[in-house]
Amino acid sequence: MRKTWSGMTSSLKAMVVLWVAVLACRHPSAAEAAAGIDSLNARLIQSFRSHDPQAYAALFTDTAAFEWPAFNTVRGRAELAAMARSNWESLKDMDLRLVVATRRFALDHATEFGAFEQSWSDSGRGRMTEFGRYVAVLARQNDGTWLMDRFFGFEDSTRRGPGHRAP
Repeated sequence: MRKTWSGMTSSLKAMVVLWVAVLACRHPSAAEAAAGIDSLNARLIQSFRSHDPQAYAALFTDTAAFEWPAFNTVRGRAELAAMARSNWESLKDMDLRLVVATRRFALDHATEFGAFEQSWSDSGRGRMTEFGRYVAVLARQNDGTWLMDRFFGFEDSTRRGPGHRAP
């Protein structure tokens, strides 16, 4: 049986429409990617506020690396949870503020550059705020969510808040 040109054209059109639909499902728009990363950042902030090292570690890939000049590089969720638990142990009323400067999007990953303010109360010394810069490499997961794959940050300065008492 011979197909006519119009029949082939319809089949070709259907294949093109299907191909475009598949690509649209696999490749989120920049706005969708940004919304997903904003959600990840909101969960990061919540993990600080709730003092939850496990929730913090769950925001990273299994092979993630956390780099900070004052620490040895930490790799993987178990080490990230242990680092958070250890570092947060003496800190109270923690908060984190992220100021995203720019993001670069690719097919399955994004890079975010920004500044942060981390504040806390520390046993008997009062309120402190640390200011710094960071870059994060984020990996898009198969379900469309985002996780941190690499974080590099450094401190610009630390400021004592009202009511600070010198040691």
